[in-house]
Amino acid sequence: MKPLLGDATENNLRASLKPEERLLLAVVESAYWDLRSEDPDRWQTARHYFLAEEEGNTFSFVSICQHFSWSPTSIRSQLRSFLETPPESLLIAAC
Repeated sequence: MKPLLGDATENNLRASLKPEERLLLAVVESAYWDLRSEDPDRWQTARHYFLAEEEGNTFSFVSICQHFSWSPTSIRSQLRSFLETPPESLLIAAC
């Protein structure tokens, strides 16, 4: 995974991210917090976002991963418990 503040291959550190890169990170961060939400609709939307294989949209999870040279598979693996387990409110509604 490529460091966010530096390019390890060229040993060049960037002082800050470009505004458009901050926006991409904000999209992923928002989806992450929605995945941890107790709101079933937000959780479902975030789960779909992280699991979708779509690349055509600039803000899709896979496209953002490609931009930052991240592994979508690795990130999904780290989020597995949140992706597989719905919030309690979903479990209660299913009963």
